[in-house]
Amino acid sequence: MSDAIGIVGVRFLNARPLLAGLEAGIDAPFPYRFEAAEPSVCAERLARGESAAGLVPVAALPVLDGVSPWPALGIASRHETTSVLLVSRVPPERIETLAAHTASHTSIALARLLLAEKWGVRPHVVPASPPLETMLGRADAAVLIGDPAFKVHGRTGLREIDLAAAWVEWTGLPFVFAVWGVRRDAPDGLGDLFHRSLAYAEGHWERLIPAWASVHGVAESDTRRYLEQALFFRIGEAERAGMDAFLRRARDSGVLPSREAVWRLDA
Repeated sequence: MSDAIGIVGVRFLNARPLLAGLEAGIDAPFPYRFEAAEPSVCAERLARGESAAGLVPVAALPVLDGVSPWPALGIASRHETTSVLLVSRVPPERIETLAAHTASHTSIALARLLLAEKWGVRPHVVPASPPLETMLGRADAAVLIGDPAFKVHGRTGLREIDLAAAWVEWTGLPFVFAVWGVRRDAPDGLGDLFHRSLAYAEGHWERLIPAWASVHGVAESDTRRYLEQALFFRIGEAERAGMDAFLRRARDSGVLPSREAVWRLDA
């Protein structure tokens, strides 16, 4: 399959419904190879042209030349997620150093934006990786995402701020963490493939939920609540407005570089 196009997706639990059909090898009008990686790695592979499409952090879009966001599917929330956390040893307005989980540009950018605009601080950011104890050993607070955040939520004994909930409270808009990014030279038909991949998950939901829970080490009841209530995967007008607002506010605050999101509609 040397002529197969690359498609890369996020390896965290929150992305599993979007990737289920791709992981199962559903048919496409072109050969493809699928792999999973951390969100930041997905963006890097897409930027280097190693993949034709990838599920990428929204914050990576301003620096992905030749890539357009595909507007129909992604990972979004209208309230708390419990998997994107700011965990702090001090009140947010006193945070001077921030240990940032390097797996996701979006969560880091959202934390920096909220800290600057809502709490009036611009902490020094220190790249770090879980576990949380190690991250907080070198900073006042830490941004923790994905499976590591999900597993410690409510158990840290420290201040926990759900970043999605903080965004919704601040703006009244949903927050979009990741969307499919598609290179401009990618073949037609990717959009249909992405829809059928999610449809595969929905059609095999009762079998996949316990399998995903086992793989990610999460209770089945928590997995179900998380994927059925905390997140949603179809991106509509309100979600696109939320994404555009985030990119605009982050740009105006100096958190992200300037670039408008140009939607690709023909994938």
